[in-house]
Amino acid sequence: MIRMCIVLHFILLPYLIFGQEKNRPKLVVGIVVDQMRADYLHRFSGNFGPDGFNRLLEDGFVVKNMHYNYLPTATGPGHASIFTGTTPINHGIVANDWYSRQDKKIVYCTLDDKEVLVDGESKTHQFSMYSRSPRNLLSTTITDELKLSSNGRSKIIGISLKDRGSILPAGHMADFALWFNTHTGNFITSSYYSKSLPTWLKNFNKRKIADSILNLTWEAKFKLSKYQNSGTDNQAGEKTFIGKEGNSFPYNLRKLRKDNGNFGLIPQIPFGNTLLTKLAINVITNEHMGIGKETDFLTISYSSTDYVGHNFGIRSKELEDTYVRLDAEIETLLSFLDSKIGENNYLLFLTADHGASDNPNFLKKSRLSGESLKLANIKEELNRNLSKKFGYEEWVIYLDKTQVYLKYADGNRLSICEEAIKILKDTEGIKQVYLPSTDQNRHFGVDSFFKKSFNIKRSGDILFHLEEGWMPERKYGTTHGTAYNSDTHVPMIWYGKNIRQGRTYKKYSIDQIASTLSFLLNIPLPSSANKEPIIEVLKRD
Repeated sequence: MIRMCIVLHFILLPYLIFGQEKNRPKLVVGIVVDQMRADYLHRFSGNFGPDGFNRLLEDGFVVKNMHYNYLPTATGPGHASIFTGTTPINHGIVANDWYSRQDKKIVYCTLDDKEVLVDGESKTHQFSMYSRSPRNLLSTTITDELKLSSNGRSKIIGISLKDRGSILPAGHMADFALWFNTHTGNFITSSYYSKSLPTWLKNFNKRKIADSILNLTWEAKFKLSKYQNSGTDNQAGEKTFIGKEGNSFPYNLRKLRKDNGNFGLIPQIPFGNTLLTKLAINVITNEHMGIGKETDFLTISYSSTDYVGHNFGIRSKELEDTYVRLDAEIETLLSFLDSKIGENNYLLFLTADHGASDNPNFLKKSRLSGESLKLANIKEELNRNLSKKFGYEEWVIYLDKTQVYLKYADGNRLSICEEAIKILKDTEGIKQVYLPSTDQNRHFGVDSFFKKSFNIKRSGDILFHLEEGWMPERKYGTTHGTAYNSDTHVPMIWYGKNIRQGRTYKKYSIDQIASTLSFLLNIPLPSSANKEPIIEVLKRD
């Protein structure tokens, strides 16, 4: 497939307008909106202004049918796949967390015990348990390839409220990855990038913007009667913050902050996105991005949308208000880029790391199929039945919503796995089960998803997929992770330098974004990128 992409490069070259260095954008801005379903762009558009999402939709190139093509659809794997151009089988980010047989412990996707956090305060080292880096990412990213192709002169920076939302897109060679520290209210980095924060970021942190936000009240931006594309306010199944009666507007953040994690409340409200936009503007300005001879690359991952979705669900007034407010953030960012970089000097793309599904309780009330599944019960059932056959033991080392890690000796692995598969197949709510070491499941409908997900050193012994409408049990809101359209279908918009206006309805997969960027920037493909680019984006008018 990589050879095919190289051939395509030479076939398309005469028709492309970006082949020469002078036609490259001065700045690439890659925006990932955490948990954004494709339908949100249109469902909430009635309350969007003309200069945010609607500007991108009207003047950009829209890929209407962009999907994820592996399991689980989650933040870590999603960001990794967008920027590497491949899936977990190659880039190795098989989930947000996985079990390491070598280290005999649960590993977080950006965990790195060799590094410490850097937040500009003397107490930084007390948080060394949260050290981070991109070392767990096994493939190069498009941002790495840009850095290499410019001989290190391109500036690469990733920002997000989540560490994985900034680290994985920025890649191995980034100048910085910056994320929000919910302990201090500061944006921080890792010693992997630098032993200290730049002076401008120290000054930004000193402004205590997060602290100011928590003195606000979250009220709906418009009258609730204008929010016609969400359910009633104060629905059952929405999170109730500690110290508040019910779950409806307004939310007095000053009263709620103490009992709800203090700065940990920031990602759970739409103003977390506001904070990130302010940081983006400061990054571009103070790091002098987009004004040199080389192309620079800023990745922005808006995280508050994910927290609000998890807390309140995809039909809530709170979520609709969050997207209305994010629309204003996109407008602010575009206006800044126009004035600072120049309207025809930057390339921007916007997508999401995964979608989200309806809460099973909502589905049942709507006369649709929906049920909850207790993962703890599955683990208990596996341990109980495997102990009957193989002797008493805690056979399940680790189980998440798509995979099972089992305990075994070298000689009995297959027999234990086969018995576990029988148990899982008999479990209500589980639709398909996949044993990577055999071919017995190759005709399953989501078999290709399983295969793209399985990394031999990191994935579980058995992968499984839930029935449609089923979700791991949660008390409120929503989650994601399945291979159904609700979780796989995400927005994809290209805008700016060398991008024509238009749209395509052809189905594309998320691992085609990086190769498209490679051809737009005329730089090498990431090391494991194995899909052809989105041809319609590359064509001239």
